Amino acid sequence: MIHPIDYRYKVDELEDYIAPNALMRYQLRVEIAYIEALSNAGVCSNIVFKEYEEAEKRVKLDRVLELEKTLKHDVRSMVEALREQVSPEAKPYCHLGLTSYDIVVNANALIIRDVTTNLILPALKGLITRLINIARETRDVVQIGRTHGQHAEPTTFGYVIANYIERIGRGYQLIQDAQSRFRGKIAGAVGTKAAIDIIGDARKIEADTLAVLKLPRVEAPSQIANQEELANYYSQLVILLGTLSDLANDFRQLQRTEISEVFEQTNDHQVGSSTMPQKRNPIGWENIISHYKTIIPRLITSYLNIISEHQRDLTDSAANRYLLAEMLNTFLYCVIRATHLLERLGIDSKRMRENILTNDFLELAEPAYIILSLHGEENAYDLVRGLAREARDTGKSFKELLHRNESFRKQLESFTTAQKEVFEDSSKYIGGASEITESVCGLWEGVLEESKND
Repeated sequence: MIHPIDYRYKVDELEDYIAPNALMRYQLRVEIAYIEALSNAGVCSNIVFKEYEEAEKRVKLDRVLELEKTLKHDVRSMVEALREQVSPEAKPYCHLGLTSYDIVVNANALIIRDVTTNLILPALKGLITRLINIARETRDVVQIGRTHGQHAEPTTFGYVIANYIERIGRGYQLIQDAQSRFRGKIAGAVGTKAAIDIIGDARKIEADTLAVLKLPRVEAPSQIANQEELANYYSQLVILLGTLSDLANDFRQLQRTEISEVFEQTNDHQVGSSTMPQKRNPIGWENIISHYKTIIPRLITSYLNIISEHQRDLTDSAANRYLLAEMLNTFLYCVIRATHLLERLGIDSKRMRENILTNDFLELAEPAYIILSLHGEENAYDLVRGLAREARDTGKSFKELLHRNESFRKQLESFTTAQKEVFEDSSKYIGGASEITESVCGLWEGVLEESKND
């Protein structure tokens, strides 16, 4: 227990997929699928295949690890542990004609497929569903928009969340697509299927093995496969984790004392600071950002792993072991934590309104210049910019200065009712925020429902 994943950030559900015993089971699954294909091809009998099916259940990780101390080869140790469980007549067919990475490539593809299908996509669905609920609840809650850290013009909190629904939803689809691109191979030491050709119809044996595993075939593999697919898959995880970190950073900033528009609802016993009893820190959101910083360099490793001398070298071996565990665990941990944080999210709509009022109607500058321009004022932008500067310099209300302006007063009579309302209450200046929010929520509800039925 020397890695933080082990004792602090571990996602327990991953044990069933990437713990040493689980990894061994996936590799055994590939071996058994291959022996089934040999049986179908008449290379060995169905009795031999059935013997291996039963033997697989008796293979123990402790025995594999014991053998590895002598053999210094993890896959061969697994093969020998399996062979120990079958009769002398069946022994020759285990791993016959295969190379280690006929096993590893397929096992890793299966692991990623299962983790994605059973853990990652459901976790993302839960996150998106929670965001949809928040967006709907706050579609009409007006909040000041911010660009470059400065107050801009009004938006709604629901619309802000809709932006993240769209972005995270796209990430969900891209991860789903990246996972579907993993392929398998049963092709021997340099990928030519020469050893399997001695045994039987190599193309058919490979096809039958991969059919059992439900993996498409790499048409021209070397000893290895899927390095580009791995890099693409990990890229999609990191990109979506970046989007999640952007959301985390926004919520962290909105919890600043001088903003205070959202907060994390904590229990009575939670401590914010070891020395300042009054603190209520955004530690959950900061933790997600910290994990994002941690995992970004790992992505470079997956790109470096694309390089392998000639048909195979081992410079990616240890790196891929780290990547599989760290990428999957870190991503899942952050998605789950974000969902829990959103379930405890407090939204202070009163504070949002107070923050808008601190502008003293300066947020009306944009609609003012646009409407004046539409009514024929040729220097509308400069006119309004001057009024905004005067409001800042003198402390006078921008709204008051605007209504004193002769050009503005002259045009006011011809304004529509909706235009006039904007200049009485800037919360009316939110465009289609509410409608777009509802549209986005409906769209992604449909996507999630459709994916559930796939």
